[in-house]
Amino acid sequence: MFQKQLRYVQIILTLATFAGLLINNSPLLSAAFVGLILIWHLEMLTGQLRIDTNEYLLIIAFIFLAFFPVLSSNLISFSFITITYLCLLFFSILFVSYTSISIYKFGHIVFSTTVSFSIVAFIISEKYQVNISYITYLFLSLFFLKTLATFLNVQFSNFQYFFNFFASLIVMVGISSFYDYKFIFIALTAISTSLCVVFVNFLFLRIRYESEYIMELTNEIYLHDYLVAFLFSLYFVDSLNILNGLF
Repeated sequence: MFQKQLRYVQIILTLATFAGLLINNSPLLSAAFVGLILIWHLEMLTGQLRIDTNEYLLIIAFIFLAFFPVLSSNLISFSFITITYLCLLFFSILFVSYTSISIYKFGHIVFSTTVSFSIVAFIISEKYQVNISYITYLFLSLFFLKTLATFLNVQFSNFQYFFNFFASLIVMVGISSFYDYKFIFIALTAISTSLCVVFVNFLFLRIRYESEYIMELTNEIYLHDYLVAFLFSLYFVDSLNILNGLF
């Protein structure tokens, strides 16, 4: 039941992304993207932790940590080193407090939180805001392409990794061609980002397979894992700078 409720929220936020693009509303786009990332993060956490025990406090704490870049940019200001030490202290206290949770689960939780934290920080950055329409076009194009792939069962075949690579590659080259970017930079960005997407998406699936409280991997899980992997790859590869010829 909880997973189904998350699906409804994801659908609403995806429609909000499309609406924000139509009316050219940057705050709505940013809020929708942050919401999608936090919902994905919540689903990852509920696959490792029980929501009917005191472990739900851990879920709230890690969700708040992923949302922290939004708070730090609007309310308080911390340096990167300060945030790093605070996170290490936070993780250490939680690890000592919840001795019943295995180190493997904590590793998965910290990894997914790091991904969510990084993407949210990327979304509220000036670099993202300047290129918000471009990123939204990429996101929605991949969303529709992967949705079509689920109906054709492409992602469950032996060619799923090739499809994931070429889907990102074709979309990035196609959308970027409408902008005033040099082809060599477009090619470098598309190839490097697509390779990162395949690798990160593979890591997400490995965590999903080891989730104790997710009984089956639905089409929506595959879809949103891929989209989150794409957004993280844009941040990790620094795709926007490569696209502009800044190495």
